Amino acid sequence: MDGFMSGLSGDPRVRYLPSEAKPLSMVDNWERTMAVTAGRWVAFIGDDDYIDPETADVIAAIEARVPDVDAIAWNRLSFHWPGARAHELNTAIPTGCRIVEVPRDELMRKTFGWEGAGRVPTFMFSAYHAAVRRDLVEQNRARFGNRYFEHPIVDQDSAFKIIATARRFIFSERPFSVLGTCPASNSASIGRVDDNARRHAEFMADLGRNMDDDPLMADFPFPSAYGVTASVGMSQHWFRTTYGLKHEGWEENFARSCAMDCGSAATREDFDIIRARYEKGFSAWKGGRYLPFFKPEFVEPSKEQTAAFTGITPLLVHLGERFAGASTPRELYDAAAGLMTPPQEIPVPL
Repeated sequence: MDGFMSGLSGDPRVRYLPSEAKPLSMVDNWERTMAVTAGRWVAFIGDDDYIDPETADVIAAIEARVPDVDAIAWNRLSFHWPGARAHELNTAIPTGCRIVEVPRDELMRKTFGWEGAGRVPTFMFSAYHAAVRRDLVEQNRARFGNRYFEHPIVDQDSAFKIIATARRFIFSERPFSVLGTCPASNSASIGRVDDNARRHAEFMADLGRNMDDDPLMADFPFPSAYGVTASVGMSQHWFRTTYGLKHEGWEENFARSCAMDCGSAATREDFDIIRARYEKGFSAWKGGRYLPFFKPEFVEPSKEQTAAFTGITPLLVHLGERFAGASTPRELYDAAAGLMTPPQEIPVPL
């Protein structure tokens, strides 16, 4: 990477941080990166992702109409690099291009109350594949531990703090980035118990401890190793407990989301293992009160379900991620852009 970036060393738009002598944990890497960023707005992506540079113009147009906006989010496309999945998946392209304001109380209910949640609740407003105002970033650093990122699951750490503190939230139906998943991504192991265990061990080795064993987690028996839903519940438990955030009535919704997480299992064997783990957690948690809401189901995929779905559902066009021969997130985005409103033509009627 040092050689690749050497030709850009004099470009004032680029601030390059060389790798350290040993691997950094994700939270430490994000921390040092945020510290050297500049500008009024900040957006993070990973090395297997893509973001449209024209997003900056859209942010500026929104800011001109809503000067006190703190957080801007948008829909994202998805792309699995070769080797991340056994077969091609699809990406969903929204047909709309509205830019709307999302009420803060609605976000609080959906994020911390798990209202209407799938496997995870809504938390798209963060520094990851979204944009946050620099002023809020610095204010939150002073509010929360004098760090930009505290919890090892950095995107969730960012989202919970922003949603709890921002004033106004703006959302774009039109996508402006692509969530990439390469074979080395943690998300590539979703639903596969052995792969997830290996990635989990690597993550904790980089962190220097197993966060599932932190004393704070003693009364929340859902280690992040259980699955993606447990990891969100765990990071929320950390945030609620550390900063005294109170939100009632989320537990039943959390149990339903955990059941959905079981349904993402790649095989029946994986499903049985994941289900048993969650059942153990719900049996031990709050006297088993929420175990009745945990009702996982496994559906054996048919041959048709192993192929990428293509077609139209309300408000979405579904296409295979290799649409138009795309082999990278950028190529997928460029191909999909032909089905979306050009950024400069998107109305900002706020």
